[in-house]
Amino acid sequence: MSRWIIVSNRLPFHWDETREKLTQSGGGLVTAINGVKSKKPMHWIGSLDHNIPENLVKTYKSKDKTTFSYPKISKNLYDSYYNDFCNDVLWPLFHYESELVRFEETHWKSYVEVNQRFADHISKVAKADDLIWIHDFHLFLVPKFLKKINKNLKVGFFLHIPFPSSEIYKQLPCRKEILDALIYSDIVGFHDFSYLRHFASSVYSILGISYNLMELQGPLNKIKLGVYPVSIDTENFIRVAKSAKTELEIKRNKLNQNKIKTILAVERLDYSKGILLKLRTFKMFLETYPKYVGKIQLYQIAVPSRTQVQDYINLRHEVEMLVSEINGRFSKLNYVPVKYFFTSINMNELMALYRTSEILFVTSKRDGMNLVCLEYIAAQNLRNPGVIMLSEFTGAASTLSHATLVNPFNIGDSVRILKESLEKPLVERKENHKVMLDYLKHYTASTWANSFLEDLNSQGRTGVVQKVNLETKDNLNKVKGRIKNKSTTFLLDYDGTLSPIVSRPELALINQKTKQLLTTLSQRKNTDVVVVTGRDKKFISQQLKGLKVYIACEHGASFYDHQKKVWRNLAPSKRRVWFEHAIDIISQYQKRTPNSFIEKKNYGIAWHYRNSPDAFAEFQARKLVQDLESDLSKFPVNVSRGKKVVEVKSVEANKGYFVDWFLSRYIQKETEVVAIGDDKTDEDMFRYLMNRGITIKVGDPKDTFAQFYIPEQDNVLKTLKNMTL
Repeated sequence: MSRWIIVSNRLPFHWDETREKLTQSGGGLVTAINGVKSKKPMHWIGSLDHNIPENLVKTYKSKDKTTFSYPKISKNLYDSYYNDFCNDVLWPLFHYESELVRFEETHWKSYVEVNQRFADHISKVAKADDLIWIHDFHLFLVPKFLKKINKNLKVGFFLHIPFPSSEIYKQLPCRKEILDALIYSDIVGFHDFSYLRHFASSVYSILGISYNLMELQGPLNKIKLGVYPVSIDTENFIRVAKSAKTELEIKRNKLNQNKIKTILAVERLDYSKGILLKLRTFKMFLETYPKYVGKIQLYQIAVPSRTQVQDYINLRHEVEMLVSEINGRFSKLNYVPVKYFFTSINMNELMALYRTSEILFVTSKRDGMNLVCLEYIAAQNLRNPGVIMLSEFTGAASTLSHATLVNPFNIGDSVRILKESLEKPLVERKENHKVMLDYLKHYTASTWANSFLEDLNSQGRTGVVQKVNLETKDNLNKVKGRIKNKSTTFLLDYDGTLSPIVSRPELALINQKTKQLLTTLSQRKNTDVVVVTGRDKKFISQQLKGLKVYIACEHGASFYDHQKKVWRNLAPSKRRVWFEHAIDIISQYQKRTPNSFIEKKNYGIAWHYRNSPDAFAEFQARKLVQDLESDLSKFPVNVSRGKKVVEVKSVEANKGYFVDWFLSRYIQKETEVVAIGDDKTDEDMFRYLMNRGITIKVGDPKDTFAQFYIPEQDNVLKTLKNMTL
């Protein structure tokens, strides 16, 4: 059975010196991965904390029976790679704090060395059908190093922090090397559409590789670009929030025993989190609205981070000075405006704070996602839910459609929004909370992981076969041998195949040579000719007048039987098997796109996203169209995008459907089928005929399901003639 191999900077546990045992680590990645429920076995690769006895790793048991391994990395090498490069170069730059970047060549070399060791270790552990999921900025170089060892491994990369704008990214001295390594991945995923856009723009401006926001061409294959906003184990957070232990914490700390409203802030003490901006906002709020003094309190949980680093020491000093200033100015005998905690807290304490606070205030200057706000939603009391004031510079801002967004740099505006949030009516709070909780119940950590890994699993396995140039003598003779003395049906496209592409459609007239060839083909013993075109009935009937050929116009919507001399409408009269399949696909997008909904019709399905986050929903719409067109191409449906809607419906315009219909009614099973066409609509025909007939692409053979190709349209008639002599 194939495995999911999770690769991260650290293994997901640390040594608890007090209890002398291995304990699960915190952090967004560990929370998300632990929330994944799957039957697939998981193996986790990460570096090992140097104070952990190595013999304990093999005996460590996770709840889901994940196994673990690690590359050998010395303490000095790890410190140089992690502290001096990852944290002093990549972290500040990717969070738009370029003035804090301290780049040194020796630390870059350490980063390269550690990434190489990870790749070497993965290559020894991974089996052929494993899916390798590399996480975050610590391991940017691993995809290239790994593919150089084994190019057949499936490698996905997911970035948990923001990818900065290309202008910021260009400041990185090793900018080219990192991008060049990432484009060896099969998939590169992000939390937010803006991060994907910045990445693609950087690849174009630095490496000169064009993109279409869905994919770009890497050295080995096409790379899928995707947006996969991380989520949480929603039901588990709901359960813990309602537990007796959480209720005990609420009572023990007397969190609901006074009339003071609580604003909650929970984050690492890091310059990217905007804690100083939050404190300045709260200070101005108390100055602007003195009636709230004594009636509102800020709980600031600042989890220690990099406590020995001077920038973080300075930040802590500034935060605590500002807390002291606010408390010194606004405190009363029985009231302290800011309760500040420089510590970590356990899960039940956190849930207790979530359930009893009126507002969660997130002021990140840049944040890849921010899982705290997702946890807050899951933990709320349904009868009296709180409000999320969420920085627009978080990835979560694109998925939590009913959060109250703020620009933390605009302190005056944040003060106004804070007042509005405190006074928000209960009915509105309940409505907003319900929408976001419903989203999180349907889009969980498992949904996130499964969607990424399913895409990784399918990447590169499209069923496209090796293309062969039909004009070479040997290949042409092989095809001639297959149709010689056999009943044969020719399915021929019109524009770009029988007729050249011209500037104006009405000028694509069939010439005498083509008419003569079609006449010869139709007179060939046991041979049928079908012209399958997107042209309308009037035009194509005129062009093929007098020829004994079948005609399928508008991609098969209407069919002319030349023997009976009648036209037939082939519009399906009822929904077919495609309907439930389409629902399954669209439902995945509905779950991951807040406030979107599905409308079922008699002969179609519409996915509406008019109320969803704009940029994220537009990206999802483009991707949905792509998935529907690919997965439903054999069926009688058409996929289209309208204004804030994607629709799939029963239509006649599908050559694959027509071929299915025609062959089942007019052709014997032993008949050889030859299909020739040049554009995307012909791919429906080629795909249907895979392993069934001879398929020939006219033009560039890249990205086609056809077995053979004819390089130029000018050579189609000659090749057809030589094939049938």
